[in-house]
Amino acid sequence: MKLPNGFGTVYRLQGSRRRPYVVKKTIQGRQKPLGYFATFDEAMAFLVDYNRDPALLSPSKTTFSEVYALWKAKHFPELRSESARVSYRNSYRHCSRLHKVKFVDIRLPHLDQVIDDVRAAGCGYPTQKKVRCLLEQLYKYAAKYDLITRDYARYLDIDKPKKLHIKKPFTVRQRNKLWRGIDDMPYEIKHVLMLLYSGCRVGEYRHIKKTDVKIRRRFFIVRHSKTDAGAGRFIPIPKKLLPWYEEAMQSPGEYICCKSDGSRHSYESFRRQIFNPVMDHFRMKHTPHECRHTLASLLDSADINRTVTKLILGHSLEGITERVYTHKSVRELLKAIDRVCT
Repeated sequence: MKLPNGFGTVYRLQGSRRRPYVVKKTIQGRQKPLGYFATFDEAMAFLVDYNRDPALLSPSKTTFSEVYALWKAKHFPELRSESARVSYRNSYRHCSRLHKVKFVDIRLPHLDQVIDDVRAAGCGYPTQKKVRCLLEQLYKYAAKYDLITRDYARYLDIDKPKKLHIKKPFTVRQRNKLWRGIDDMPYEIKHVLMLLYSGCRVGEYRHIKKTDVKIRRRFFIVRHSKTDAGAGRFIPIPKKLLPWYEEAMQSPGEYICCKSDGSRHSYESFRRQIFNPVMDHFRMKHTPHECRHTLASLLDSADINRTVTKLILGHSLEGITERVYTHKSVRELLKAIDRVCT
């Protein structure tokens, strides 16, 4: 990807190396290496930090692709998940008609044409929203370095969202069916119920390592989450489910929910091998995320303190700048989960 003149370059060296990406920049007429890095994104982030002189970004010359390259170098290392990076890359490809255009020359009709291209490709609201999000991020970055005087992304219209599936919690009758039918599919049903009473997102549940499960104190720690509020939170383990966690700790692999070979489930394999077979067996129609909705509903129906509910679900806590788990707060979490899992 082309960078502004004089900005420097990043490329991969040949052979098998621990740090194959080199950052080079022309200094006093000679190109000199500035550092070696394990990934392209780390190398680009270093190059952007090295070039803090805004004069290198000329409003009359900097193209859309160049702004994206610089923004990506700063933003990608901060993202928690690879899926978010893939989403931004795909959105950038949808903007192909703008790649060589000077950023300062882009107007609202150009952005409208990008959304029209997305529609023509058969993509609906979700993809359009991701493309608009990328454009908003790039305009924010461009404004920061005085490349533009007006943010056109804020005026960009996309299709209205369509409710394809209304989230419905598991009913009492359905939950009882799962409890009574454990002997039919013990492994799969146990993990569905463990997901349900944890309140975790599927991505969080798939990443729970055995080292983060504290059996004696009856909680586990969520390390991997899509939000800052979700990461690092304590999830109480119901007494009724504790033997299942102890059993999971003895299974192969480093995660509590693994494939037969001990490797971690992807979202698709979790649905295909665990969740969907249970739904088909009991003739239920739910998504994995509705397990999280179910626990939220149970906590609300039990009149659980809203702060406790937010701690369990990983929602942001207004007015609280730091999450601190004391012995008292952990006991409150355990009391709450034991009330709804009986």
